[in-house]
Amino acid sequence: MHMDTMHKLRPVVENWLIDVQRRGAELYARHESSSVEYLSFEGRDHLRYSIDLDYTLEEINLQVNNPATSLVIREKLAFSEENLRALAKRITPLREGYARIPVSLLAQLAILCHAYQRLVADFDEARHIHTSTQTVEEIEGELQRFLTPEEQRRTDNPLLTSRIKRNATKT
Repeated sequence: MHMDTMHKLRPVVENWLIDVQRRGAELYARHESSSVEYLSFEGRDHLRYSIDLDYTLEEINLQVNNPATSLVIREKLAFSEENLRALAKRITPLREGYARIPVSLLAQLAILCHAYQRLVADFDEARHIHTSTQTVEEIEGELQRFLTPEEQRRTDNPLLTSRIKRNATKT
């Protein structure tokens, strides 16, 4: 059952981690040993969250430190998608689907980057020159860090993706 749990919860944790970061929490540390994943965040009001995700015991061990006081809160929660969602709201309380800026805006910006790359690539092909699109690619990469894999797939432009692959094979 342990491997089934890990297999089922791993993508949920990846999406949750992206959600927590785009809500505004800063991830300080992330590592894994055995079947426990350790995460450290700074959230709202500079509270520090140490989170142990135990895939074997199927539980979340949470420690919240308030640097302004000596208060330390420790909790154990069942390792579930619902509890992860509640924890994200606790760390950085925002409405579902929102970040410091709305998720839809992140997706629209990623689409604009794709369109700009296509425009520059077509211009280069017509003029037989090579303009660098590296800056746009870097911006797009930065934006996509804050999109879940599913959101990234929805923003990928299949025409641009196939064009980039085709041009890569020519060189």
